[in-house]
Parts: sequence; C-alpha cells; structure tokens
Amino acid sequence: MSKKTEQFNVTVKVGKKSYRPGDPVPVGTGGITAEEAENFRKNFGAFTAGPAAKASPGSIDLDKLREGLEKLSADNDKLSADNDRLTAERDSAIGDRSTLLKQNEQLETDNATLAGEVTKLQAEIKKLTAPK
Repeated sequence: MSKKTEQFNVTVKVGKKSYRPGDPVPVGTGGITAEEAENFRKNFGAFTAGPAAKASPGSIDLDKLREGLEKLSADNDKLSADNDRLTAERDSAIGDRSTLLKQNEQLETDNATLAGEVTKLQAEIKKLTAPK
C-alpha cells in the first residue's frame, strides 16, 4: 500500500522531522492532514519544480500550530461556557424583571385602594370630630 505524499513551497515540520521545499511530505497517518495540506497550498501556492518554484523563508512547525489550535479551541470552549452562563443570567434577570413589574403594578393598585380608604377614614374622622 503506497503512502500519499505532497510537495510544498515551504519547509514543513512534522514532529521531529523537517521536509524542505519540494521534499515529499506524508499526508495521512504519521504526517499532515489533508486540511493542513490544503492550507499550505492555499497560503504558499501549489508546488512547481524548477527555477519558477518559489520557496518561502522559514518553516512551519505543525506541533506548535496544533498546540495553538488546541489552546484556541480551549479558549473557545471557555468563552462558549461563559456565553451560556451569561445568557442564563440574562434570561433569569428578564424573568425577575417581569415578576417585579407585576408586583409593582399590584402595589400601585393596592396603594390606590389604600389611598381611597384613607380619604374615606379622614372624612369619617371629620364627621365624628365636628362640633355639634
């Protein structure tokens, strides 16, 4: 069974092994993923042999890229959890606000009723205390 390889215009590091521009780089088990290969072609162009081939300076350390991706993924998970928590808090606050508005309306109604009763009682006091 033959192993699939690809050539790139950039030095590629896989684990402890470096592949110079133009060297066949294994794709699949023990090498880079098909997505990583596509990203290299997209970012550095398709490999062309001969003097027209342009090699990019420097190299790419896939382990560092993978570590960076794992860190970004962990950060994304944390931010998603924070977003879920804040969304729940917001929803709870909206529910609390709704409850408080209903309680406020009831208190305003009760206050108006009590004000009417106070007015009636004051009128009754005036009647009872009026000189005869």
